[in-house]
Amino acid sequence: MSDKQIELEKVVVFTNLYPTPWQPTRATFNRQQFSHLSPYAKLYYLVPVPWLDWFKHRKSIKNTSTLNYVPYFYLPKFGRRFSAWLMYFSVRLLAWSWLRESQAKKIIGCWAYPDACAAQKVASRLDMDFYMKVHGSDIHLHLKNRSRKAQIVNAANQAKGLLSVSQDLAKHMSNAGISNRNVKVIYNGVNVSLFTKRESTNVISFLFIGNLKKDKGVFELLEGFKVLSDSHPNMKLSYVGGGPEKSTLAARIKTLGLESQVELMGVVEHEKLPNLLSQSTALCLPSYHEGVPNVVLEAMASGLPCLATNVGGIPEVLPSSCGVLIEAQSVSAVTEGLRLVLDTNWDSDHIRAHAEQFSWHDNAIGLASLLSLRQSSQPANPEATS
Repeated sequence: MSDKQIELEKVVVFTNLYPTPWQPTRATFNRQQFSHLSPYAKLYYLVPVPWLDWFKHRKSIKNTSTLNYVPYFYLPKFGRRFSAWLMYFSVRLLAWSWLRESQAKKIIGCWAYPDACAAQKVASRLDMDFYMKVHGSDIHLHLKNRSRKAQIVNAANQAKGLLSVSQDLAKHMSNAGISNRNVKVIYNGVNVSLFTKRESTNVISFLFIGNLKKDKGVFELLEGFKVLSDSHPNMKLSYVGGGPEKSTLAARIKTLGLESQVELMGVVEHEKLPNLLSQSTALCLPSYHEGVPNVVLEAMASGLPCLATNVGGIPEVLPSSCGVLIEAQSVSAVTEGLRLVLDTNWDSDHIRAHAEQFSWHDNAIGLASLLSLRQSSQPANPEATS
């Protein structure tokens, strides 16, 4: 039988990390990754949505035979230990016939808890092969809780394959008791052709892209920027993204008298990020914990140096020739890091060339191998999809 005659296997992608009609920029890295898997599998997306969000936006939801936004019920705070079971029961109640009709024999849960743990229960009930993808924060945070850790380890050790986005993350899982027998490290990719080399300019403009959360280091970045701003009155800092700390951050900007230098841009469509990056001096991401954030790869694809914390898988993809690594949760480290970024003569061509080794095409090949998928035909040009 020729490759063109091979029927695509059906795979369910079970994850909350996927764009929604009301959050079209949510987890674009997942959308990009799985879109490049299309030559290897027919994908069915099951996207759990907190029931209050689902109810609020229900009129904008259009489920299809391959995409299902499912409301799930949960108990906050101390009830989080039951989240995986509640998500599973929500799927049993509201999406079971959809799952059966897909006739998929494989399911991959993306985000350790509760998504992957719930997906494992689905797989067990429907006799599906279960796979798991972890991202970084899901492991670093949930493994600190005894109940959630036990559930994650149990689910992971029943997976036929486990995708880790970094060696650091794989090590954390091994230390937690997760067998490394089926773990495969596959770095995220970036479509370099969509990004242009940063423009030569005398304007100093730092850029943050991500959730406006405390553990993203947004306040340390602001305070560190303030120290340098006294000697660089024309220096700019832009925050791209939304999040729970937006109003607090805005108030702090006003208190520091930085309204003319610091801008909160809000959520920006992913397609517009290349233009923002090309106009910036450096990307700043002083997170407390990370996997391998795609925005770092995208910044390097723009020839942009990065100021980032020495956490998670970031050191695996960001050499000293492409950026500055600093300790987390330190204003002084941010200040010195920003100063070093300004004092270094960066080779944007070298930075961009370094980013080229991280491709979605290679990522798809690795993921297809993990899922034991065969290619049905020649894959589409990987650069044709964002």
